[in-house]
Amino acid sequence: SSDLAPRGGREQSAVMTGASVRAEHDLAEGQKVGEYVVETKIGQGGFGAVFRAAHPLIGKLAAIKVLSRKYSSDPEIVSRFIAEARSVNQIRHRNIIDIFGFGELEDGRSYYVMELLDGEPLDARLEETGGIPLGEAIPILRSIARALDAAHAAGIAHRDLKPANIFLARESDGTLYPKLLDFGIAKLLGENADTMHRTRTGSPIGTPYYMSPEQCRGESTIDHRTDIYSFGCVAYELLTGKVPFEGDNHLEVLMKQTSEEPAPATMRAADNPALPPLPAAVDDTIAWMMKKDPAERPPSCAAAVHALEEAAGLTDTAAASRTPPPGVPITRASSQNLG
Repeated sequence: SSDLAPRGGREQSAVMTGASVRAEHDLAEGQKVGEYVVETKIGQGGFGAVFRAAHPLIGKLAAIKVLSRKYSSDPEIVSRFIAEARSVNQIRHRNIIDIFGFGELEDGRSYYVMELLDGEPLDARLEETGGIPLGEAIPILRSIARALDAAHAAGIAHRDLKPANIFLARESDGTLYPKLLDFGIAKLLGENADTMHRTRTGSPIGTPYYMSPEQCRGESTIDHRTDIYSFGCVAYELLTGKVPFEGDNHLEVLMKQTSEEPAPATMRAADNPALPPLPAAVDDTIAWMMKKDPAERPPSCAAAVHALEEAAGLTDTAAASRTPPPGVPITRASSQNLG
């Protein structure tokens, strides 16, 4: 049997504004957490729950993420939870969820307070639409590219980029404003090993559908370029409605990430009646981002988006460093990779 959740059953985003989610032993309505009063539970993630809360005096709404009891006694996970708040505040970018409070409950569980967003996670949008046309996908990807490049400039790699960690927040005028979430397994690049939170040696941390080959192998020298590969996987899914590689279990997907090339995005999009055809140049850009060798990937996420803009005919000029190397080989995948 499969040990990998079906594509239709993606984990819900940690920041939601939908119907209440009920479970036992959660924070109670009216309970005070720091300066905020809990209203209701609104989300459940891998390591904790999220509650909507309000400041009793000024009425400001916020989301409170609480580390679950199950993981509260695990020093590694607690370290990751703290590092997420720390990472976000080191970057401070409009396209990254804002975390502005941190503390510990009376029972010892850690929590942090973050902005409450109105909108929906990108994975939910994909479930509804089956894919996003290139012209609509580029603004989303551009915003996330800016967030990732800002994180990289601050010396932080996200390492768990996926549609569930991208939230399409709605502005007051109804326009969407993408926000990058969940830096829970972020790596502070170059930080002293004694002070940074660590993952177990050799453990591939992330989501197999979007993990770089070096991350799949559990290498200890992973840097920001892993995010560029994952960014390519996300772009691929937006434009085709399918992840680059699928399999019956985690190991099969990990092996494909390290040793196979995905079917060209143009081919996958052509098989999706919900999407228009893609320009051929998109295949070169996706292949550039998903190079197995990190050194052969784009120098930044912004450079990759610029190449997508060129493919879509949205720009006339580009610096040489921002376009895919000429003649990037596109390996035509066998039918077994077509999912």
